[in-house]
Amino acid sequence: MSGLIADGQALTLADYESMVTDKDVSRKVLIHTIRDYMPFFDQGVILPANNGDTDKGQIITKYPEGQLRAYNEGWVAEEVLGAAARYTASMVRTRSVVDVSLYNTRKPGEREAWRLRKDEGFMKGLARQAVRRVFYGDPSVDARDCLGLSQIVVPTSEAFGARCINAGGVTAGKLTDIWLINWKPDGMYMFYPQGGEGPGLTVDNMGEQYINDKNNKAFRALVTEFGWDIGVAAYDPEAVVRICNVDTSKLSKKNTTSGAPDLIDLMTQALEMLPDDASGRIAFYMNDTIRSVLRRQMQNKDNAFLTWAEIAGRKVLSYGDTPIHKLGSDVIGNTGNALTFS
Repeated sequence: MSGLIADGQALTLADYESMVTDKDVSRKVLIHTIRDYMPFFDQGVILPANNGDTDKGQIITKYPEGQLRAYNEGWVAEEVLGAAARYTASMVRTRSVVDVSLYNTRKPGEREAWRLRKDEGFMKGLARQAVRRVFYGDPSVDARDCLGLSQIVVPTSEAFGARCINAGGVTAGKLTDIWLINWKPDGMYMFYPQGGEGPGLTVDNMGEQYINDKNNKAFRALVTEFGWDIGVAAYDPEAVVRICNVDTSKLSKKNTTSGAPDLIDLMTQALEMLPDDASGRIAFYMNDTIRSVLRRQMQNKDNAFLTWAEIAGRKVLSYGDTPIHKLGSDVIGNTGNALTFS
């Protein structure tokens, strides 16, 4: 499977699905299950790591601007300034165990389809945790976790602090984020370890084995192993904006309600923070609570530019030309505390 992806070639999961042959029906179905369940992967770029199981590079903080000079006056050499960064991937594994006797209760022509439907549930769960880690992975809580964007794009960061918009919420345990990301292979992407199966996703049919039950007694079972090794690499601060401190306890369907977050205005601010020449795969990410309120705010505002666009073959709600992807509140939570701005 890893041979399907050339090193350095930027691919989304949608691109990868198109490269899986029709003969590999189960893998194609499982990847499509992830995309249907988590459209996040339709735009997010996934690359092989550039340093074994880690990805390293430079977070640029200042570009050379040159120096004024006069005749008979010299100048000094300059260089791009930045901080070295190294990001790690998290490794997640799980397995499906199906009792052979239960499997055999299905008609012979229906058995594999039945087993595949059970496997689809595992793929949905893996996809959900992968996205959660991309945004909120925290090695200070669990050293095995990857460093998520919420730990990178913070107001106190020299490189990324200016990429945070304060929505003004202060209610403890009731705050959330809206993310705007410009996925691109030269500064903002997900990655998987070098030599691993692209895009870090593995599905292995381990065949029939003896498995011990909770009483340590063995039974015959069909076993499928699942894994996803994934991390996120952020080197270009201009490729991301975090709207933080969005107070879910004060949401209103009218963006003019006093004290309520004006989601339309906040998203407009975020879009204006991207460079004019921004290109790549740009999208907003928010949870279902926020997107529900956003749609109602836009219905109560004249000329709000909310449309449906086609992304990777599916209809996606968009603000102007920018897709808005909805994630569950267990992925982008509603229970955050206020980030402090200086």
